[in-house]
Amino acid sequence: MASIGRLDARISASSVAPAWMLRASWTGYATALRLQRHEIDEIDVISHFTGVSIPGRPPVVTAGDPFGAYADWAAELAAGHDRHWREDIPFTFDIPDGWRDAPPLARALAVLDSWSRQDNTPAPWLAFPKLLRRMNLTRNPLPCLVTGDPGLRFLHGTREAQLKRLLKSLRELADEGLRRLGRLEGYRMRYGAAVGAEHRPGHLPRLGTLALETPFLAARTLVDRFDITLSGAGKLLSRAAEKGLLVETSGRTSWRLYVTPDVGIALGIVAPPRGRPPSPSRSSPALDTVLAEFDREMAEIDQMLSDHSRKHTET
Repeated sequence: MASIGRLDARISASSVAPAWMLRASWTGYATALRLQRHEIDEIDVISHFTGVSIPGRPPVVTAGDPFGAYADWAAELAAGHDRHWREDIPFTFDIPDGWRDAPPLARALAVLDSWSRQDNTPAPWLAFPKLLRRMNLTRNPLPCLVTGDPGLRFLHGTREAQLKRLLKSLRELADEGLRRLGRLEGYRMRYGAAVGAEHRPGHLPRLGTLALETPFLAARTLVDRFDITLSGAGKLLSRAAEKGLLVETSGRTSWRLYVTPDVGIALGIVAPPRGRPPSPSRSSPALDTVLAEFDREMAEIDQMLSDHSRKHTET
């Protein structure tokens, strides 16, 4: 709970919370698919939902539509949480012995245990972050806290070992989520500093905003978005890479692919920097202007997600 609480508190005060939530939803959804025995990694989930092909990654071939539950799940996470947690579970939950004396997190895991035995779809794993919020264990939805154990569906008797594994998993997921948030906040600051130092930034600020939504970028991604030529898009990406704002990961194939450093490090395709990165000065008026623009666009993204959630609820 201490690890979860630290992450929850930081998200509540972070200016990049909408971008982190989007990234964390990809992480959580990938976890749910792995728990269902799908051979699908986080990078495949990002590729699918951003529409960017990753060089060297074979196409996902699986029965059914493993990505079909994502939209509804993301909308539910963005919705309000005024309902009682028992209204969300699609089965009758019998309160076990010792419920009142159990730690709150153990209660949530007991619900997850029962749910997983009632439903063999990814729904129980995906519901856990929302369950934590509905049980007032977190203030915000934390999509990275998708967890579970397929063995719960077949195990009879005591579950002490499984409980310990799930608690360890939650601690590791929360700690990793906090590290990713720190890298994302640092990326925002470095990008703002780089743009603020430019005499003619051109499309560089818009590229930074796009990278928060689509961390993998190719020249053809920018052509329609920015109404520029393919050559101009390639030069813009190269310019950002020269400043350390993007990292090329395509191995110089026929078309080049770039990734933001924070996502590249999280996926293990970019080596983390050594030493402590220099902190940009906050006294620069140009930097303050750029960061204010970033915050405004983050607020627009947050509003867009809220509007989508409201429309989904009305539907």
